[in-house]
Amino acid sequence: MKAYLQLNNFYSNPAIVVIRILFISFLTALIVLQIFSHTLPKIPLGLFGLFIAWELFMEYKIGRVTPNTSVKNKTKSDIFDSFAKETATAFITHHTSSDVIKSLLKKWEIKFLLAKTGITPKEIPLINIPLDVLTAYSIEITRYVKGDFVTPVDVLVSYLFILEPHTKLLFAKELKQEDIAQILKLSRGEFPFIEYPKKPGIQYKGDGIGEGLVTGWTPNTMQFTKNITYKSLLHEPYIFGREEEFKELLEGLSKQQSNNVLIVGERGSGKDTLVESFAYKSYMGELQEQLSHKRVLELLTGLFVSGVSQKSDLETRLQEIINEVSHGGNVVLFIPDLSNLLGEGATDIDMSSILMPYLKDGSLAVVATATNGVYKKLLEDHPIMEVFDVVKLDGADQSQAVGMVFKKAGEIEAKEHVTVTYKAIKASVEYSHRFMTDAVLPGSAVYLLEDSAHKVSLYTKDTYGKKYRGTVTDLDIVKTIEAKTKISVAKPVGEEKYVLLHLEDKLHERIIDQAEAVTAISEAMRRIRTGLASTTKPISFLFLGPTGVGKTETAKALAHVYFHGEDHMIRLDMSEYSDETGLKRLLGAGPGEGSERGELTDKIHENPFSLVLLDEFEKANTRILDLFLQVLEDGRLTDNKGRTVSFVNAIVIATSNAGAEFIREEIKKGTKIDEVFHKRLLDELQSKNIFRPELLNRFDAVVTFKPLGKDEVGQITKLLLSSLIKKMQEKDITLSFDDSVLQKIVTEGTNDEFGARPLRRFVQDKIEGLLAQKMLTEEIKRGNRVTLNVDQDNNPHVIINT
Repeated sequence: MKAYLQLNNFYSNPAIVVIRILFISFLTALIVLQIFSHTLPKIPLGLFGLFIAWELFMEYKIGRVTPNTSVKNKTKSDIFDSFAKETATAFITHHTSSDVIKSLLKKWEIKFLLAKTGITPKEIPLINIPLDVLTAYSIEITRYVKGDFVTPVDVLVSYLFILEPHTKLLFAKELKQEDIAQILKLSRGEFPFIEYPKKPGIQYKGDGIGEGLVTGWTPNTMQFTKNITYKSLLHEPYIFGREEEFKELLEGLSKQQSNNVLIVGERGSGKDTLVESFAYKSYMGELQEQLSHKRVLELLTGLFVSGVSQKSDLETRLQEIINEVSHGGNVVLFIPDLSNLLGEGATDIDMSSILMPYLKDGSLAVVATATNGVYKKLLEDHPIMEVFDVVKLDGADQSQAVGMVFKKAGEIEAKEHVTVTYKAIKASVEYSHRFMTDAVLPGSAVYLLEDSAHKVSLYTKDTYGKKYRGTVTDLDIVKTIEAKTKISVAKPVGEEKYVLLHLEDKLHERIIDQAEAVTAISEAMRRIRTGLASTTKPISFLFLGPTGVGKTETAKALAHVYFHGEDHMIRLDMSEYSDETGLKRLLGAGPGEGSERGELTDKIHENPFSLVLLDEFEKANTRILDLFLQVLEDGRLTDNKGRTVSFVNAIVIATSNAGAEFIREEIKKGTKIDEVFHKRLLDELQSKNIFRPELLNRFDAVVTFKPLGKDEVGQITKLLLSSLIKKMQEKDITLSFDDSVLQKIVTEGTNDEFGARPLRRFVQDKIEGLLAQKMLTEEIKRGNRVTLNVDQDNNPHVIINT
């Protein structure tokens, strides 16, 4: 191979090219002159023929030389036998590694890979390393990515890996070697012709002019359908990661009878892409004979049912389409959301009786789609399923989705005139999986990437207003997801960083004592925002303690301090779910049971980054407790309509009075709240069958709230009075309190059973009520200084100073 390449390089030398042009020109002129002089140009014609034969030999034999030994079978023979032509040429024509790399940087495939990494050619240091080291490393890299022959990108990646300990270039770009290897593996799929050059031959490029008319004219079908084959030809659809499902689709359509397929999957799972892939491959003749050269027509359901008021008219319209399609014989009918024709769409007419005979005898091939919920609710037990094979498309996992989105990124780049980096692709998969619950991977990541690319495209203009090619990075993905979800996902900075570092202090502005609970919550929030928390289940706490010690108030304080209010808090009083009917309330109505929304599942679906507060957790029905066992373990829940919602971004706080008497008695004895105390408390709860061990073990922490002493109650009272002082200040009234008032509230506003809970009501009734009365009678006016104390009868008394 080396000799062929050297000969080709010599023959492609500019000086030799000029000589070749001059020689062929000389022969042509000589032939023309001899013809005009009526002489048979035997010798010039012979030389001309030999020259053309030599040129063809050089072009198709020498110029298209291919490697003949895969790196998988590499021995110690000529090393370049495993190098693609472009790669081997670079090593043969240059004598230093820096020159080899400099020549390869001009290649399109190298520019493609660098664009994905975010590295510019100028950032690559040109340092000489032994060529034998570079070639050996390149072979190992090619083996690692399961390639056959060494391509230019394999050499560049090897060069970067060898120099990384010295340059730290990849580290500076926040790229690991595993990332670069993945980029390399995916990039190689974008230019397979470098490793496997196309051989000359005749290729089928679809139907000729008018061939479609052979199967007959279909006016009704054309009116209510669109040919998605044409759409698939604009960009060759990909089936990356869906090879098995595509195989199942082909098997279903190739049957002699009941050759129909229902593709079941959530939005974003790739149902339409699978159909478009079939349309493309069928049109190009790449499938088995009976499935090749088919037209795939999508039924436009909205247009199909529009203007029809009677069932008979709609049935007639459908019958005409079926007759035309079945007569044509080369049509596959695509019906998005099959339920539209079964009485669940814009019309309540079930047309399965018209479809069934054609679907059963094989005269009409149909590919339809449905979501998991619709399939479970309507289709699973419907008689029409007798003639459908079901292909289920589950959401892709994140590693699969990265490859799928990488393939789709090329279309987005062409449409928006941007470059999409690998980090942007990876970020779109990660963040869409966590925060975009309306769709599954890879579709959710594609939607996020499309939005981000469009925004970058809109704002990429230079100082002269001329548009240039922008770059979509992971930061653009972060900005888009934050705008969509109103959630901070970027690295904490500024005010948020300060709040996280001082969260205990912020919470203690509202929560008196209970240091264990405040510390546990603060540490959990810091883990979440620094990416150290589990990504498969929610952060969860069980707050145990008597009534009125601050369990619910602690959750509310977190909502206000970190979430800026209770909009991100889902609060459920679990005493209302004490029987099994509560299951339906939490999960929503099941198939055929109505449209009742799930009080838990719908709320978490709409606002996945929430604080879920479960008050009086011990009063919930046993089956509902089992439900939360799944939430705390798996981080997800399936509602009664078959939709799965994620809790991985939620914080779950359950409060309970269970064990309150045990806690109160132990505190009176002076028992220290430590690990031994916690174990005894949990044993107490289990022995009384209040909570099962497996449920208690699912919580990240079980936090004990101790009863409040007089000092703590006094501090809580001061907080309540401070809030009242602020309210009065807003009305330009200065309010102050005598110590006697504070003592009265502490003494009369609490009791052993309800702790500090009655305090707020006492302040409202005895203090705020008195002030309100004085303000209405205008005894207290703007600008007054008001002091509250206690009179001789131990009642609150107002002293007004103007």
